[in-house]
Amino acid sequence: MGNTATVDNSTEEKSRYTSGTIYKMIIAITFLLAFGLIMICSASDYGSALKNFRNQLIYIGISAAFVYGMTFIPYGNYKKLSWLAYFVSLVFIFLLLVPQISVNVNGATRWLKIPGIPFQIQVADVVKLLLIIFIAAYISSNWRSMNKTKTILILWGLVGIQAGLLLVISTNLSSCIVILGICYCSTFIASKNWKLHVGVLAVAILIAFVYIKSLTRVLPTKEQMSNDDNFRNKRIYGWLFTEKYKDSAGYQIIQSLYAIGSGSFLGKGLGNGTQKISAIPEAQNDMIFAIVCEELGVVGAILLFLLYGYLLYQMYIIVKESRNVFGSMVVIGVMIHIVCQIVINVCVATNLFPNTGVTLPFISSGGSSLIMIMVECGLCISIRKQQVKRTYQKHVE
Repeated sequence: MGNTATVDNSTEEKSRYTSGTIYKMIIAITFLLAFGLIMICSASDYGSALKNFRNQLIYIGISAAFVYGMTFIPYGNYKKLSWLAYFVSLVFIFLLLVPQISVNVNGATRWLKIPGIPFQIQVADVVKLLLIIFIAAYISSNWRSMNKTKTILILWGLVGIQAGLLLVISTNLSSCIVILGICYCSTFIASKNWKLHVGVLAVAILIAFVYIKSLTRVLPTKEQMSNDDNFRNKRIYGWLFTEKYKDSAGYQIIQSLYAIGSGSFLGKGLGNGTQKISAIPEAQNDMIFAIVCEELGVVGAILLFLLYGYLLYQMYIIVKESRNVFGSMVVIGVMIHIVCQIVINVCVATNLFPNTGVTLPFISSGGSSLIMIMVECGLCISIRKQQVKRTYQKHVE
């Protein structure tokens, strides 16, 4: 009878984990990467399509190696090194001040060109990954006091310092908002202090509203727009008054909307898009969603969202079945990051948000953005693998 009870308990414990979650995640990621490869090749101009395809394939290979290697590292080690991750993140931000390795593109210094690395590193991508680990470790270590305002404000302050420095040094407002969004949503999920969160959100919305109203009280002429060096103000003007500034700040958005509208339900067909040729600059990057809609239509956009949803659902299963706070919060942080990037990118392409440089996860062309998002997925796979393996080994022994 005793042996039977032990076997029953062992079976019940192992059945707590949904089978095949890791493989389903890998399948979803593989389909997203394949989708991205096809769209990058299709969205690129004829002279650079093969080059962009080859580069993205190399980045996928590097990413896959990272993901495989991470499955052998106990994820508890990341928690032990969380404060190191925080300070390494600060170092990366301050490296942008070093002219020998920092790269300035269109007036923004956001990349590092480190000798020996075949691609430029966008600092914000590294910072997001390291802060996801730090936020998860902080919440895990202070789990019993996460309802206290002081505990939450300390974390917000620590993350806010890095987000603020990133904004000041690299003028990267979009990444600053994503980092703050990851921290805000993580504490909202981990605590029951909803009044603090609602209050802060209301204040943030009010500040943004007042700023936009004051900025748009007197609209600049087309000549003044061309002489204005403040690109952030230009993007707000182009967002709110797209038609008025269709030849300057609103140009890219107008072309994106043309592409999305012309795609209709089924799209023009893969490779048959016209806006990518000259109308949308660097269409394979930030505006690739517009090309998806133009060439594959509403059907292609829905398929893409279904793939994202399937991947996020597998991550949700990991969170739901995890008994480790740190592991759960890491996966939650990755989920929030992916959702933030998707929402911002799609909303920019459809003119619901001001134009900003946020990539579409797994789809947009880019080295460090793809590698970092894949490393985050590698963390999730590692957490799931080790938790299931630990349970299995415990019952075998």
